[in-house]
Amino acid sequence: MRYNYPHANREFVADTFAWGDETTLSSTEFAVMIPRIQSLALRTKQWVTVIGGSRDIVRQLVNAGVSRSRIRWVGGRDADQREWATEQALLAGTSSVVLSFLDGLSSPRVSQRLKMASKVSQTHSFVFQSLPSQSPLH
Repeated sequence: MRYNYPHANREFVADTFAWGDETTLSSTEFAVMIPRIQSLALRTKQWVTVIGGSRDIVRQLVNAGVSRSRIRWVGGRDADQREWATEQALLAGTSSVVLSFLDGLSSPRVSQRLKMASKVSQTHSFVFQSLPSQSPLH
């Protein structure tokens, strides 16, 4: 039997499947992801949480149209603290998007925990391998 849901938004359905897909990206892909992050951020009144990162990351998000008052920036002295903060931000379920700059994950177990937290809380998560450079290299 085929069901027809005229009110369903195809984009929303596609994003529903992305919740469990914590995505690991390189630092060069951050600029490419900004329109997608902005789109996800503007769908709700929830936080855009940045774990690690830099002032430049926050500035790029604000320049893309994300309100500074909705950006939560969390530091961390080391990779373990940033991994823990990422998991907690996902489990809280108060963010529309969690962006983490972790310089790689410490283990496959951590990656699995982040995927599960993202899926349970229905929060989009992007893990970047390293911070984007502050200035272009010539």
